[in-house]
Amino acid sequence: MSPYRIFRMLLLRWHRRIGVAAAIFVVMLVATGIAINHSSDLGLDEKPLKQAWLLNHYGIPTPVLRSFPLNSLAVGDAWLSQLGDGLYLAEKKIGSCASELLGAVSLPEVIAVLCIGRLQLFTRSGEKLDDISESLGLPGEVDAIAVNPQAVLLRTPSAVLAFDSRTLMFSAIGASDVEWAGAALAPPALQRGLFAQYHGSGLSWERLLLDLHSGRLFGSAGVFVVDLAAIALLLIALSGVWVWVSKPGRWKRPS
Repeated sequence: MSPYRIFRMLLLRWHRRIGVAAAIFVVMLVATGIAINHSSDLGLDEKPLKQAWLLNHYGIPTPVLRSFPLNSLAVGDAWLSQLGDGLYLAEKKIGSCASELLGAVSLPEVIAVLCIGRLQLFTRSGEKLDDISESLGLPGEVDAIAVNPQAVLLRTPSAVLAFDSRTLMFSAIGASDVEWAGAALAPPALQRGLFAQYHGSGLSWERLLLDLHSGRLFGSAGVFVVDLAAIALLLIALSGVWVWVSKPGRWKRPS
């Protein structure tokens, strides 16, 4: 058998093997490509990823949920929670706080929320009224919050302060047996709703498909594998053309 025929047989054999190996990547590329082209029609650009393992893969871990009950609200039991940087009244996001939430209390018309170095006031419907930081007059080292019928109480290492939400003034008082706001475990239904909202504010399915299509979902190794698959498809095309062109008798003119 001539070297030419041996080479042609080897090329044909590897043409088939490369085709089988690349088939799975062809299916993935075609499926993700079609989905990406119709992302807006399918709503994939707005549909969030909620799977915790996928978010963790992207380096977006679920943050700690910290909640405080607001049982004195006229509307019934409610919760003020912090998830990530977001502040939530029940499941409604009402603001943000980059530092740790230390407590929250409610007056007849105001909800007072204390984070480290920051006191925020909201209406009972969640509209922000005031935002007081240490640069705007909040005493330093405030570490707890409570409420009495007349005022919001704040605790510092040296004194207990009364805060008048109408005048925005602080005054030292002698207070004992104060029940400082304490964190508690929110009801399971509320926890699920808050985590669903948090997950829904991150990555979309469109982003996942784009990263899967390009191989970026699996890091630099994934991109390298997709590149190899593209090269394999090129080799299949070139070798297929060569095998067809070089078939014995292909170019003989009929007698």
